[in-house]
Amino acid sequence: MSELSFRLSTSSEPAAVYLAGVLLERLQQGQRVLWLVSGGSAIDVAVKVARKLQNIDLQNLTVTLADERFGPVGHTDSNWQQLQKMGFSLPGAQLVSVLKGMELQPTTTLFGATLGRLFNGADYRLALLGIGADGHTAGILPGTAAVTAMGMATGYVTPQYKRVSMTLSALGQLDEVVVYEMGEAKRAALELLKQDVPVAEQPAQAFKTVSKVTIFNDQIGEAVT
Repeated sequence: MSELSFRLSTSSEPAAVYLAGVLLERLQQGQRVLWLVSGGSAIDVAVKVARKLQNIDLQNLTVTLADERFGPVGHTDSNWQQLQKMGFSLPGAQLVSVLKGMELQPTTTLFGATLGRLFNGADYRLALLGIGADGHTAGILPGTAAVTAMGMATGYVTPQYKRVSMTLSALGQLDEVVVYEMGEAKRAALELLKQDVPVAEQPAQAFKTVSKVTIFNDQIGEAVT
């Protein structure tokens, strides 16, 4: 059964401290760790985590994206590009980007194969994700074909972006998810997560297939500093 824990905070620092602690503990145990990162407000958390891991042996850490906005390598809206721009750096870790200069379908196929290999090679798999006001997560929007996509990755077209994302099936293979969620506009999505609704209406319901989920937000939950 999934363990969903809501943590009330007013900044990204508690989420960064928690996530850095999880990564450090697993790495010090000699485990091979796979960390998937999302875009948006999660980027601030990811950058802070990376700074907390400086001067740590990261040879057993692999980092890739949970979802990417498709386009040319390094395009402005790319989650990977925005991470780099904000100073995300983990010397010694293996960093795996999604965009390779190919078309959408081969990019999706390669990402799926890469995720399969990385999942199989990891002892511990965790992701840093967000939840949209519409209930989407990991680039998977409600009411789209991505909700029911099989395999490890899906590529599809939305009104705003072409997306390459991990599937909800892949999300269910994670050992842990850390969610960072800020803003009053997200409260309804958080409250809905406490209910059982179809995943097609709120893809974030897929968190309930993961054994441990910690949701840092500024709306509900037990206060942390």
